[in-house]
Amino acid sequence: MLAPLWLLTLSLPTLWTQILISCTSKSPCQQALLSGNDVVLQCDQPRALWYFSSILEKEPVLLSYLSHVKKLPGGSLQLTNPQPTQTGLYHCQDPNSSRVVEYEIDFQDVSTLHITHRGLGQAPLQQESLPLGGGEVVFTHWEAWQDCNRCGEPGERKRLGYCYIKDPQEKPVPCWLFLRAQTVRSSRLRPELQVEACLDVPCEHSKEVNQPYLAFDTYQLDKLNTHTWLTCPLASIYR
Repeated sequence: MLAPLWLLTLSLPTLWTQILISCTSKSPCQQALLSGNDVVLQCDQPRALWYFSSILEKEPVLLSYLSHVKKLPGGSLQLTNPQPTQTGLYHCQDPNSSRVVEYEIDFQDVSTLHITHRGLGQAPLQQESLPLGGGEVVFTHWEAWQDCNRCGEPGERKRLGYCYIKDPQEKPVPCWLFLRAQTVRSSRLRPELQVEACLDVPCEHSKEVNQPYLAFDTYQLDKLNTHTWLTCPLASIYR
């Protein structure tokens, strides 16, 4: 007989756990992100109107009444479980049709994530040339290392790397914002995650966050089910 599975459900909103993407530039801000991880695109306009143009269709579509998008009270846009098909231009404007901010987002497929661990001698992906005829090169643009997952004892930390393409004459661009409708067969076109050990990280009790109240639910796993998907409401690959 299978033992009961205890699941924890937070009783408070979890918006603060999502990564906030902001842009102060007058031109579109380009950003590579991972699919399947919620994000918020900032727009400080309470009466904002959001439009989206995919990389395959130039005609913008008004974002409203869709299950995966939600306009927040301050005007920002919350994207829930974004997919690679949602790669494209996100445009925020005021009621007078004046542009407030624009984002070009490349949601790279998290299911193709190349994972390596330094302590196991595993090497990340190397730079490669692409068969596009213009000297283009694909490489990984790494973010900074995230915090260690433990303090006062051995732990691990991770960093994310995004697929970028650089043309000899232009600045690097996230892979699918660069390729758009072009079809290129290459196993190198994928994001990365690298893990390494971290030791003796001091605990900073002043930065600890008080845990909210928890509500507990009990579920009995069915013997007939061979797969069970568990979701942690506060989990994020960006932390």
